[in-house]
Amino acid sequence: MKTLVKAFVLCTLTCVAFTSRAQIVNSSRPTLFKNVSASFAVTTMELDKAFIVKEGSQVQLNFANNFTFSGVVVSSVQRYGKLSNIIIKSPNLHNTLLSISRRVNDDNSVSYVGRILNEGYADGYELKQGSDGKYAFHKIKTEDLIQDY
Repeated sequence: MKTLVKAFVLCTLTCVAFTSRAQIVNSSRPTLFKNVSASFAVTTMELDKAFIVKEGSQVQLNFANNFTFSGVVVSSVQRYGKLSNIIIKSPNLHNTLLSISRRVNDDNSVSYVGRILNEGYADGYELKQGSDGKYAFHKIKTEDLIQDY
């Protein structure tokens, strides 16, 4: 009898292990940037252009590979004289947000960070500085950043 119970428990645990799907990410969201390259360069001059525009104004940023991001500046904040943040909302890309931060470092050099995200889509871009000092947007999977509820 004990052997039969052990065999039943072993079969049950094996079935549960094979049918369990924990920790498997299945994104039900579509991709927004499937026709855009995995990365594209951006000049600091184009990034600075975003910080000149006032909140509520229209802006168009032209990046490499003919990628254009146009929209309305929904937030423009200057903090401590050394940190500026801007958020641009693009109705052309289903209300996708472009967020860029510009920081003046202690040595008076300027650093940028940013992202292009839309919580309804499975992809986006992150702004990174390469080892050569140039900036580029690199494609990311948003499920790594945004959790579904």
